Amino acid sequence: MNPENENAHIIDNEHFSYLLIRDYLLGNILGEHTDEILYWAGKDLARQFPLKSQEDLYEAMIYCGFGQLELLKKEKNTQQYSLDSDLITVRTQNEQASFQLEAGFLAQQIQMTTGLPCEAKAEILVGKDKKKEVLITLFIE
Repeated sequence: MNPENENAHIIDNEHFSYLLIRDYLLGNILGEHTDEILYWAGKDLARQFPLKSQEDLYEAMIYCGFGQLELLKKEKNTQQYSLDSDLITVRTQNEQASFQLEAGFLAQQIQMTTGLPCEAKAEILVGKDKKKEVLITLFIE
């Protein structure tokens, strides 16, 4: 299949069905509230599938299809993680891609395993090598 439009490059991708639903359909349905709704949906998913410990979080993120989580920086009230995978590399090509579902899931899992209130934000940044990367910053009270 080779339609002539600006999204033709993702059609042959092995993750096309996921991309179609996650980054195109949901955005159309949720509109301007996409980020907020996905964030709270991520928190709700974490409550439905609670982890026993923070160590389980890395494996859970992979099993959920969210990507490989890596702790970059840990301070008293903040933690910063990178999220990476082949799927994320493809998703970050779409300027409308939202990673707030992952941020909400991570924040709620940390909150449940530590007992401390936690919120998060996800951002797509361009690295030195011009590769886009997803960073999730947690704010822990």
